[in-house]
Amino acid sequence: MQSCLGMYIEENLIKYAKVQKDRDNIKIEAFGTKFYENIEQAINQIVLETNSTRVPISINVSEEKYDYFQVFALLNKQALKKSMDIEFEMLCRERGLQNDLMDKRYTFVLNQENPEKMKAIHVSVEKNKLERTKNLFTKYNLSTVEPLPTSIMNLITANPTKNELIVNMEECTYLTFLENGQISNVEKLNTSIVEVLNEISKVENSQTKAYEILKNTTITTQETDSIQEGNEYLNVVVPVLFKILNEIKGKIALFGKKVHKIYFSGTGIVINNVDMYFQDRLNDIQCEILKPSFVDSQSLKIGIKDYIEVNSAISMALNGLGIGTTNDLNFGNKGALTTAKTGLNGITQGKSNKKLDAFEKLTIRLSILCVAFIIGYGVFSNNLMTGMEDKIRNTDSKIKETQGYIDEMAENQESIEYLSAEYEAIIARLNNETVTNEDVAFRERELPNFLTKLATTIPTEVKLVSVENTENRHIVIQARAIKYQQLGYFQAILRVNNILSDISASTGVRYYDEHTGEEYILVTIEGDLV
Repeated sequence: MQSCLGMYIEENLIKYAKVQKDRDNIKIEAFGTKFYENIEQAINQIVLETNSTRVPISINVSEEKYDYFQVFALLNKQALKKSMDIEFEMLCRERGLQNDLMDKRYTFVLNQENPEKMKAIHVSVEKNKLERTKNLFTKYNLSTVEPLPTSIMNLITANPTKNELIVNMEECTYLTFLENGQISNVEKLNTSIVEVLNEISKVENSQTKAYEILKNTTITTQETDSIQEGNEYLNVVVPVLFKILNEIKGKIALFGKKVHKIYFSGTGIVINNVDMYFQDRLNDIQCEILKPSFVDSQSLKIGIKDYIEVNSAISMALNGLGIGTTNDLNFGNKGALTTAKTGLNGITQGKSNKKLDAFEKLTIRLSILCVAFIIGYGVFSNNLMTGMEDKIRNTDSKIKETQGYIDEMAENQESIEYLSAEYEAIIARLNNETVTNEDVAFRERELPNFLTKLATTIPTEVKLVSVENTENRHIVIQARAIKYQQLGYFQAILRVNNILSDISASTGVRYYDEHTGEEYILVTIEGDLV
């Protein structure tokens, strides 16, 4: 019977899970989360509380960088290592980094498009930061230190024929793309759920209380027009989730292949209905919360939500138990490497037990040197060509990404033009009227502010038909969209962001656009400026 204590460590939060393995049975003995001010004290408390002073401990590496290289599948271990060292050294020069200050590990996956090559997933981290983390566990049995984005795959049974994605919403949001059952690449997003915790803790003056509030928050779906009581921080949660959603869409587009399923994990999944939020906006992709494949929710005495809250720590513990990992990316040891076999292993066979004379030894040595030179030259040439191909692909990707931004700006510009025209009409009408000082302030400051807010928050799927200030502070907006949900979401934005109050909307009327050949729904939304 084996046990391992897994810890996922963030800047001020530790998630932990002690996992036991008995043959094919896996059991979670203890788990929890702990916010800390002194990390050493927190680690000691967790180890003592879980009775793990003699148990192997597995943790995550942090602030790591991911790079990808193509190598020949038939190279031996030494040639592969040399190739990786050369590739990374060149990369460090480009980035202005010192190679000798970096610790690195790499593992290989099959190249789906070219069986003669392998794809190297290369992970690097600054040595001094890694050593500071390791030093926290000098009096314990630290067994593995591995990246979370690759370890999280331990919790699922990957589909060998489809493309899947794991979205881990922790201190950093990482996307792990799986292609036909194996890791393809890891991408880091700019937006993190920690932004929500930080905003709430500013008000509540407590990270722990902010975390509990997040767990009690229920996200509304597109069809919901009202905000439920107890969800007073939805105006903080929704914009962050919306940014994460858009970044996920962008990364999937760059991935270039259809994603059939998305798993969500990390702190972000403590928000109730968060999977439904993404499902409503990623209609063609199945979205679900990541549940460890070995956990039977029917037989649990504790709710499954409590277990999945510490998915990251569970995946670390599985690393320590040797489940679902090759150990190649373990920064806790001197590094391991798994390679394909090469035909050079038997180069001196054939002389049986006969001793070789000096001439034969010299000939064999020269032959080995020639073969090594040819392989080295081939590797260098291939790496050079691969590098050029990668640069070309990156350039094409940037062009496509830029074009996407241009198209999005064009859509936003159309909405802004609607608003500008209406604004000019209002100003022209107002110039012909005698107004009070209060009306001047309203028209010169509040109306422009309202129009600016409207232009910057309206969803790209919704188009404005007209905006009218009918009387006093009353605003009438006519808007159109292809789906009712999109117009409902627009209403929610107006309410959540305090743009309008006392909002009401007419029943949507469906029209047919002869120019585009599409049907759309037109609604009238009314409310008062806040």
